[in-house]
Amino acid sequence: MKKIKKIILYGQGNGRDHANHLALMKSKNLQFCSLLKNENVLMNKYKNVYYIKSIEDAIKFAKNYNPDLVIISNRKDLNEGATEKFRENGFKVLGITKEVAKLETEKEYAKKFMQRNNISTPKYYVTGSFEDGADFLKNNWNKTEYGYVLKVDQLSRNSFERTSVPESLENAIQELNRLFNSTSNAKIIIEERIIGKELSLHVLINNGKYTILPLVQDYKKKYPKNEGPMTAGTASVAQGENFFKDELYKKLKNEIIEPTLNGFIKEKIEYNYILYIGVIITNEGKPYILEYNTRTGNPEWLAILGLLNKPLNKLLEAYYENIDKISTFWKKDYYSIAIYAFSSGYPETERIFFNEEIQGINRIEKSIDILGEHIVERDNRVIPSGGRVFALRKIGKDFYRTKRHLIKSFNKIKMNGLYYREDIEPISIIES
Repeated sequence: MKKIKKIILYGQGNGRDHANHLALMKSKNLQFCSLLKNENVLMNKYKNVYYIKSIEDAIKFAKNYNPDLVIISNRKDLNEGATEKFRENGFKVLGITKEVAKLETEKEYAKKFMQRNNISTPKYYVTGSFEDGADFLKNNWNKTEYGYVLKVDQLSRNSFERTSVPESLENAIQELNRLFNSTSNAKIIIEERIIGKELSLHVLINNGKYTILPLVQDYKKKYPKNEGPMTAGTASVAQGENFFKDELYKKLKNEIIEPTLNGFIKEKIEYNYILYIGVIITNEGKPYILEYNTRTGNPEWLAILGLLNKPLNKLLEAYYENIDKISTFWKKDYYSIAIYAFSSGYPETERIFFNEEIQGINRIEKSIDILGEHIVERDNRVIPSGGRVFALRKIGKDFYRTKRHLIKSFNKIKMNGLYYREDIEPISIIES
């Protein structure tokens, strides 16, 4: 591929999009812009951010802009066929098709793919009715060691509405009823619960070749000690140095990554993009896939990008020219921490009205990145527009000093109901 000199980032205006834009700003001899569907007031200061209403508007803009590459980062856009629409108009796109996106958007489809290709994943049962699901739970709860996880097999904006980890049979039946009531015409995946350490495995894939990006772990529960409701992600930690032991690394390659890529080849699935695999590793060191995500994680990607030691456009060029080079693109012996701030009520309450003013953002020092998620300007006031409002990110060699610096910065920001998790720890996985 020729040198990438012109890029369009097509997105929703969330923290992932903001992180991508910030990373490209460090590039030299590059012209780029972000086309966003939703306002992110923290990105309004950049001259090359444009708001568009539809994919048609984006394609019209692209025809005048003439980019070398269009990057599509968000699940919603991929699932709506944005990759196909840009390609149909003659643009080179980094993204996957709507058909391939089913590996994330349809959990039963992904589970069957794993089973066909002998990839380790927890046992599961699919039900389309509360009565059938409740009978299954009653008949099987005591046959498991740790119970079940409940997952809605349908896209939902709110993690609280699509996932539950009940602690008892009674609680499981209550949660099953809640999930069916919150999402109409849904199927529920009742998945055997596996206990262990979770990690977010990000793999860049191009024509069967791949590279593993820095190890990252995220925090999904709202409260400390991983208690409370599920969120879209509260925080993440990425580490530059390869963290896992050789034996575990081999297991991840041999039992997770390469069987997945072989399955793609066998089933003629064209996957040239990033694959984020949710993995859990048991006390015995056995890895299982919990889910495929056909895009980067959020907040995981925020932390990973913090470790880049070269411009993002150089990573993209290496992706097309020699993917093995990407292993050298990361800062060694550094931690990157990204922590989201929540608005009041998230995630239990789906709010449509926000009025709490955010003050003090301009007091955050330059060594800390402020990445907007749901944050807008109304009547000259900066306010939230959703549950996750913004993230603070910082890198450093001393984990606890870096975390203290972030928390000190959060304390400079004033917003009624502002909440964030403080119990973030260095990456920990169970080694075999």
